[in-house]
Amino acid sequence: MSTPAVYHLNELGPQAQMMARNCDNQRLAMILQYVALGSMIVMTGVAAAQMLKDCFGTHNHDHGRSP
Repeated sequence: MSTPAVYHLNELGPQAQMMARNCDNQRLAMILQYVALGSMIVMTGVAAAQMLKDCFGTHNHDHGRSP
């Protein structure tokens, strides 16, 4: 049984940019640039959401309440 391919979103942007530079087809190069930009935007959103969750998320502290 073969294992499925694993793609890491944080590697997608730089890989797409590299492929766009090496591509001879201008239309495909433009699409790859959009993929790179989109993945970087998504990764920024994920990082921001994680940061906000860490800063303002609920913590499992008791706060002096009894069950």
